[in-house]
Amino acid sequence: MNRVGILCATPRELQPFLPELRDRQVEEYAMHAFHTGSMEGLPVVAVCSGCGKINAAVTAQALIDRWQTDAVIFSGIAGGMTEETCIFNTVVCTASSFHDTNNDIYTDFPVMPEPVFYADERLLAIARSAAARMTHPVHYGPATTGDIFTGHYPADALCIDMETAAAAHACYLNRVPFIAIRSISDNREDGGQEAINRNYDQAARMSACFTREMLREIKKQAL
Repeated sequence: MNRVGILCATPRELQPFLPELRDRQVEEYAMHAFHTGSMEGLPVVAVCSGCGKINAAVTAQALIDRWQTDAVIFSGIAGGMTEETCIFNTVVCTASSFHDTNNDIYTDFPVMPEPVFYADERLLAIARSAAARMTHPVHYGPATTGDIFTGHYPADALCIDMETAAAAHACYLNRVPFIAIRSISDNREDGGQEAINRNYDQAARMSACFTREMLREIKKQAL
């Protein structure tokens, strides 16, 4: 891969990557700071999009257009939706969809077979290899995305966030491989903003650690 894009929603999710980014340079574009350099031997551009679907989609498009990224990995936190997604577990998002919009519109034009955005198969295989070296539980399953909490979520969703499906949508339209890595900051047992604040930084670090392991695997497979 010529360059990997690392997309995060917030500065706290992006921060664990910055000390690891060698020869880092920063370029302002579309009111965002894009950090370029190398990480784990690969050219990387890392950016914080801001929260929400529009921010994520716009920033993913910028990664593709201006930095010509060959793949985009989303790294960040999420809320756990099932009993198995415990605090600080990591979810490799195999697919994503929106829970706060009419998904039928996405099968009109451009044509999609269904209103679901699937993780790239190669990146998913790389994530499975990386997971084998992790010391904490890693789960595989769908994420659900929305700007608001509706209370109506896909029954199979393992985690909930505000960006994954939007970034995946932008990558889908550009035929750029995408995957999201989400570590759990809160769930049904330990929920609410207080739990998110308390667990935020550690969950962000765990997601970043997993993502860096994926970069190592990408580099290894390229040799």
